[in-house]
Amino acid sequence: LVSTPCRGVIAVTWLDTPTVLWTEFTTQYEPLDLNGDSITDFIFGAGIASVGVRAEEDNQYLIWPSGGNDIGGDIEPLLEAFEIGPDSGDDSWIDWFGGDPGFANIITCLNGSGGPTCVGRFVGQHAYMGVEFDIEGATHYGWIDLFVGEYSPYAEIYGWGYETDPGVSILAGAGVVPEPSTFSLLIGGLLTIG
Repeated sequence: LVSTPCRGVIAVTWLDTPTVLWTEFTTQYEPLDLNGDSITDFIFGAGIASVGVRAEEDNQYLIWPSGGNDIGGDIEPLLEAFEIGPDSGDDSWIDWFGGDPGFANIITCLNGSGGPTCVGRFVGQHAYMGVEFDIEGATHYGWIDLFVGEYSPYAEIYGWGYETDPGVSILAGAGVVPEPSTFSLLIGGLLTIG
């Protein structure tokens, strides 16, 4: 018999207006404090050709490794219900990474004779970014909801969520309330069955 930690309370923050990561001239920096303790956990940066993220202190994010140990890689987009936790980086296709003073790539676009070419694993997707961060010396797992453009260095942050119990995994998108129409259909279906 293997015991699995029970899920605790999931804290979710939704922004009234998405944070837009895009600039034409000067670099834009957007600090993100996931749990509201006035400590910056991650910093998003938007330049004229790219959007990236940097983990503060010992915080980390899930990447697609670019090869070798501690080299880094692009931020890996995660589908809803992907399990984010201590074992997430044990798979051969993703890894936990952080502590690098530079920014990990979300999208980079270069202009050529055929128009812009954008690279990055998140390009053209609305998905989740898996994060591991510290709250008062304890490790917590969470997600950040991102949309990334396809043809320009543009991204939007819609919100984030994290598991309030330390060391407990969280599913990407967990804590999200279904849209009213979906919820209404669910209630209607249950009433019909009843």
